[in-house]
Amino acid sequence: MLPLVVLEAHADHLVMTVNGDKATAETIARSEVGARLAELIGEFDVPARVEVHEQDGTVRADILQPPPKPEPPAEPEEEQPEQARGRRRRPELVELEATGFVPGEEVAVAVILRHGSAGPGGRARALIDRAEIPDPDTAEVVLLGRISGTAAVRPLT
Repeated sequence: MLPLVVLEAHADHLVMTVNGDKATAETIARSEVGARLAELIGEFDVPARVEVHEQDGTVRADILQPPPKPEPPAEPEEEQPEQARGRRRRPELVELEATGFVPGEEVAVAVILRHGSAGPGGRARALIDRAEIPDPDTAEVVLLGRISGTAAVRPLT
């Protein structure tokens, strides 16, 4: 059986009874009804029937659901020793080079992390942080000239 909350209107306030128990009736300002109902139904932890009896004899009724229970806080991820000391991990950079590019052309670097440009001698250079690669042991990097079409494939190791 659902809990029954009855609110009887009296001018600018309401008298609330729960399950017909007049001994525990409380007077609530109309502006506070929503918050009080949410609190009460949260305590019930089950749906409740709410009836509002207005002074003119009209009755409005509804079934209100309890608010959802808050999700338990996620367990914090284990911190790496360097992170625990407040320091950021140092990047582990790998340098790759290839020739045959047009001087100044844009060179694509793939596993496409970013784009770079060829230097004045037509040489491209890319710096890659190993932490950005899903599996650095098997990864390869492609340097692709956008104008010349020059492609160079290099192992990341």
